Amino acid sequence: MDLFPLSDVRLLDGPFRDAQRTDLAYLLRLDPQRLLAPFRREAGLPPLAEPYGNWESMGLDGHTGGHALSAASLLWAATGDPRTAELAAALVDGLDACQEALGTGYVGGVPHGVALFERIAAGEVSADSFGLNGAWVPWYNLHKTVAGLVDAVRYAPAGTAERARRVVLRFAEWWLGVAAGLDDAQFAAMLRTEFGGMCEAFADLAALTGRDDLRAMAVRFADRTLLDPLLDGRDALDGLHANTQIAKVVGWAALAEQDGDGGWERAARTFWDAVTTHRSLVFGGDSVGEHFHPVDDFSGALTSPEGPESCNTANMLELTRRLLLRRPDPTLLDFAERALVNHVLSAQHPDGGFVYFTPARPDHYRVYSQPEDGFWCCVGTGLETYARLGELALATQGDDLIVHLPVPVRATWGDAVVTLRSPYPDLSAAAPTTLTLDLPGPRRFAVRVRRPAWVGGDLALTVGGAPADATDDGTYLSVTRTWHDGDVLTWEHPARVVAERLPDGSDWVAFRRGPVVLAARGGTDDLPGLRADASRMGHVAAGPLHALAGTPVVEAVDATAAASRVRTAGREVVLDTDAGPVALEPFHALHDARYTLYFPIAAPGAAAQRRAVIAAREADDLALAARTVDAVACGQQQPEVEHGLVGEGTWTGVTDGGRWRAADRWFACTLVDPGGEGTTLRVTYRGGPADGAARVEVGDAVVGRVGAPAGAGVRQVDLDVRGVPRGGRTVVRVRAVDGPTPAVVGLRLLRD
Repeated sequence: MDLFPLSDVRLLDGPFRDAQRTDLAYLLRLDPQRLLAPFRREAGLPPLAEPYGNWESMGLDGHTGGHALSAASLLWAATGDPRTAELAAALVDGLDACQEALGTGYVGGVPHGVALFERIAAGEVSADSFGLNGAWVPWYNLHKTVAGLVDAVRYAPAGTAERARRVVLRFAEWWLGVAAGLDDAQFAAMLRTEFGGMCEAFADLAALTGRDDLRAMAVRFADRTLLDPLLDGRDALDGLHANTQIAKVVGWAALAEQDGDGGWERAARTFWDAVTTHRSLVFGGDSVGEHFHPVDDFSGALTSPEGPESCNTANMLELTRRLLLRRPDPTLLDFAERALVNHVLSAQHPDGGFVYFTPARPDHYRVYSQPEDGFWCCVGTGLETYARLGELALATQGDDLIVHLPVPVRATWGDAVVTLRSPYPDLSAAAPTTLTLDLPGPRRFAVRVRRPAWVGGDLALTVGGAPADATDDGTYLSVTRTWHDGDVLTWEHPARVVAERLPDGSDWVAFRRGPVVLAARGGTDDLPGLRADASRMGHVAAGPLHALAGTPVVEAVDATAAASRVRTAGREVVLDTDAGPVALEPFHALHDARYTLYFPIAAPGAAAQRRAVIAAREADDLALAARTVDAVACGQQQPEVEHGLVGEGTWTGVTDGGRWRAADRWFACTLVDPGGEGTTLRVTYRGGPADGAARVEVGDAVVGRVGAPAGAGVRQVDLDVRGVPRGGRTVVRVRAVDGPTPAVVGLRLLRD
């Protein structure tokens, strides 16, 4: 099976085209010279413009430039807009100039990147999850540059594509030379730090060139610590940073495209099954606070303001696309549809702005980026994702035409044109889906229409108003005939309402109508940071957490009964709850407001009891949140970077799905307390017989000691910090005493 080339597909009127146009407008607001500023700095060239701020000046300098090059190249293919071609050319020319100035083949925006890789070339590799020789995920950053160049080779106009090919192959030659001096242990140590899609990038370069040495480098970038359990069919993902792993697995799928080794595809599919079946929410997103939680405990998804990350879903879609091309499977398309319609469409504001976290916490909200202020990873990924919205709609297999998703598109098919129109994804509208064929002459072939898993009845196909003679294999309805110019195939998708529990089986349900996830709109005030500022953690919806016990309860014994509590009339959908009727609407179109996706269920007459149980479980969490001045979750990337983690002889790990940090010397974070309210420092850590003790220092003062007596489990100690001079910033240092420190889970500054 083959997808249509992106350059042969144009989106037509509807939410997908609107989203792509919004993305295009956002991209074109970016200044190529500002995007190139970090690269010029690292190449020793004079600045032509000031660099952007936010993550572009906080250690991930240059990552957005790579994303923008990918987006410009993809949007050139998807729209033909000449401004995208100009942007792609400017970025490639800028990278070329920086590479020429350095003269080694290296090019990148990583701060002090030249010196960093000189140390690596000398065999000096000091790595933990998010730091390599003191640099913040440098390979993750460089991957965006390499991937941008690869996308320019594939999608940009010919002249730009040729220059991009030259730049990216010079970079590859540089790295092949450096890597030749690293033994396997040193290379594996380097892979402890998030390295983005470097496996995929080298696999793609091998596919473009046919070079075995580039494929061999892709294999070196295949992380065996993730690969081996999956080859054995084991899900060992608890506690791991989700997007780090997804990007690795996309590389394995890319390698599977190039050889007959079934191991790559088998491991990739095992991972895909684990994430989509056991770790994903109703809208297709996964993870809490960027990390995979235990599959039998989704409570964090309902309590955290840091829900599924948009980058994860974008990369899961790329993994899905690659697996689909290897081995077509209806479950792959079911997930792709769920993710595209509900997560991707919802994660961009209609007026522009990308979403990082999509909380599943009831009555919370999302935050949107601004072009001059937000340069998070999900902004860069978002720039690319909306260029590809029409990519999965149609496919071919031999002479046959396949309709996967009824996204309104017009596609060039050799000497024919195919036009697909529908109200999709709003299938509650009365309009049917139509496929119009513009053919140069009569032609015999099959049109195969996918039967989605969510369809609530028969698909009735007609040609020219007459019933079509269709065969049904359970996945596709196929109409094989001699088609003529102007023929129109018509059908409707009967969409029913269903309820889905959380994957752990707990008593919370969400609702879908056909492919569309439904949500209840909440209040529009009290949304601080709705449009994110340039602060390090501006992407988090840090406003007040509303009590979970206030969520309307659906009185039903199970999900099937819960679905019966939904009433529909045309486009109106109403859910009957103990608090009265609640209007539901498509989540993908709900913005600038709080929302509720998941509702608790209870047996008829037991709603009050259910609320009481929820309130009791949440009381301590809300009280702690009210007392918290600042906190850092140790071992997690964003919280530690935000809080200025430094240290020597320190590492991270995972126990029972929870992350932690330890050291045989010391580590420190800075907690912010501008009002001087903090009186107590709470240290949370794990006990264990192999752990030592730690001295806890605030500034220059020793405020206490924590030890880890024999016995597993999470412990905490409260240390008095009143009277300790701190100013507005509290530097907390955990220093090893008599062996390694305990595994520290978190540091929290509390007010009385």
